[in-house]
Amino acid sequence: MQTQPTDTRPAHAHAGLFAHATSRSLVSVSGEDRVTFLQGLLCQDVATQPTGSLRYGFFLNPKARILFDTWIGVRPDDILLSPSGGMEDEFVAHLKKYLFFRTKASIASLTGAFRSLTLVGREAPAHATPLFSSDPAEDGLRILAGGGFAFLHPHQFAFEREAGPWIDLWIPRETFEKTLQDLERRVLSAGGTILSPEAMETYRLECGIPLPPFELNEGHFPAEAGLDAVAVSYNKGCYVGQEPVTRLKFQGQLSRKLTGLRSKSPKIQETACPRPLYSALDGSEAGTLTSLADSPAAGGVIGLGYVKRAHWEPGTALIDGTGQSYEVSDFPFVSPD
Repeated sequence: MQTQPTDTRPAHAHAGLFAHATSRSLVSVSGEDRVTFLQGLLCQDVATQPTGSLRYGFFLNPKARILFDTWIGVRPDDILLSPSGGMEDEFVAHLKKYLFFRTKASIASLTGAFRSLTLVGREAPAHATPLFSSDPAEDGLRILAGGGFAFLHPHQFAFEREAGPWIDLWIPRETFEKTLQDLERRVLSAGGTILSPEAMETYRLECGIPLPPFELNEGHFPAEAGLDAVAVSYNKGCYVGQEPVTRLKFQGQLSRKLTGLRSKSPKIQETACPRPLYSALDGSEAGTLTSLADSPAAGGVIGLGYVKRAHWEPGTALIDGTGQSYEVSDFPFVSPD
């Protein structure tokens, strides 16, 4: 139940700081075969990824459905992976399933050494920059001066539209409390806000960012989520799921895709998802509502959902299983400008 809407406007206008109750996963793949090992599993091109850079990709099943998403950061001696969704054990087990006897690669979890923070909003880079080392070779992956890492997500993310600054930080446990207090003080004094888990969820929906397990799971292709342009390389060699991904790109048409949804109702009492969506005209099955939030910043109730081709034009009227009304909408719902 969500009884009080979460106002994220200070986070959009200035900055928002979120302290994760459980640290985001951080896995290191090292060894001389680390690139070829991951190149055969990821739909993203790791072989051409420069040291110090950050990319986004998926691990797929043989039918090209999404198993895990991950941010990919390349260091001189290893590759850092950060999957979403709190499924690190399953993620590591999936990697090790392909780690054959002769493969010169090692997999290690770094998660336990750190605690995670996320900085969002237009002023997030200014608040994070004092934490960075001075290495000019670093780009999307930054090493922190006191130890730890920062992943600077590309602003252009969901559906190749601007999502605004989003920075994941891994802070060594021994310095976490001091770093958290310093960041809280700076963010609040600059007009920003501290985000609760509910506020962080609302913020990511306002930005139109799909995440596991809601929008990214084994029920969907990367293209259905609108992320093939940023997460899939069509110029690399073979990887698990490549053939159906390529076939869908050059021969097929999507039967459904991720869209934004705005509710005509003034507020919601229940955000539990997924929920079925139906045509408001004839009651035919139209798709699935995957996430929902009440957003003062966006002017009302917003959500994400997978909608069938016949119903995905903006303005199309839909209803869910509870009788709540929606209109298909473009997103992000809140502009980062």
